[in-house]
Amino acid sequence: MTNQKQPFGDRLDQAVREKRSVAVVGIDPTLALLPPDLASQAREGTTGLYTAISDFCVGIVTAVADLVPAVKPNIAFFEAFGMHGLSIYKSVCLTAYNTGLLVIGDVKRGDIGSTAAAYAEGLLSAPPVDLQEIATLSTEAFQEKVGVLMGPHDALTLNPYLGSDSVKPFLDIGLENGQGFFVLVKTSNPSSAEVQDLRLENGGTVAESVARLVNDWGKTSIGESGLSSVGAVVGATHPAELGRYRELMPDTPFLVPGYGAQGGGAADVVAAFRSDGSGAVVNASRSILQAWKKDGTPDDWQGAARRAAMAMNSDLREALQQAGKWGL
Repeated sequence: MTNQKQPFGDRLDQAVREKRSVAVVGIDPTLALLPPDLASQAREGTTGLYTAISDFCVGIVTAVADLVPAVKPNIAFFEAFGMHGLSIYKSVCLTAYNTGLLVIGDVKRGDIGSTAAAYAEGLLSAPPVDLQEIATLSTEAFQEKVGVLMGPHDALTLNPYLGSDSVKPFLDIGLENGQGFFVLVKTSNPSSAEVQDLRLENGGTVAESVARLVNDWGKTSIGESGLSSVGAVVGATHPAELGRYRELMPDTPFLVPGYGAQGGGAADVVAAFRSDGSGAVVNASRSILQAWKKDGTPDDWQGAARRAAMAMNSDLREALQQAGKWGL
């Protein structure tokens, strides 16, 4: 791992090359995803519930830690379990960070003025972290070091649809710390077209206008990799449009959700990558978390998650190779 002060775009590129993987595992816990033993524990009361959720999430992270460059815990699924859920979220971030994974906090924050600044302070403001020092600290010592912060986060997802003043407070804090962002541009949900595909007077769409903003916001943070630290979320469920967004944001790292359970395939995401195969990572959540159901191996749910992550790596690698873009 590299120092946190290194620009996020460079750290992401390095992590992808080290792992030879462009896959990201989303951590979205629900009771329905728990294998039978943990589900039984969760029904024993609140203590059993929180322990089961924590064990599952941390178990998934440790199962895939050497296979992928990053994980993406979605804070909404943890908030559903109340304050204890937020504590579990922080533990998941700490576990991932301490195993050398990049942590993309899927928080989709987007508000204005002092509210945006407060969100940014709580999610991003952190003392400089020396990763060699972290390796010597216990989880408890590191948690004390970062204090009340919800992180550690290497990057966050942001919703820009309130305008640039909902994004700027995050950039002001995060870019200085070497942290990065993935800004929602074209999301993977079917109804995204109701807003994001609306045509403007110039003939372009709302999402294309946001893409241009993202490109501008990232210009000052382009690192040695040629990637900025301000990325874009562009869904795998819109394969015909990925190439257009890559044209509009040539130096922008893409986070591509929608692979797997949402219907996106490896061939659908190829256009998100730059010509040398860099510049994008692809997220899968349910297809990894519930792999034990597909395998029929509830007693080996960590092994099932690991096998699913390996299959995802292979699937994406093959699609990029066929397109002449595999350069890792």
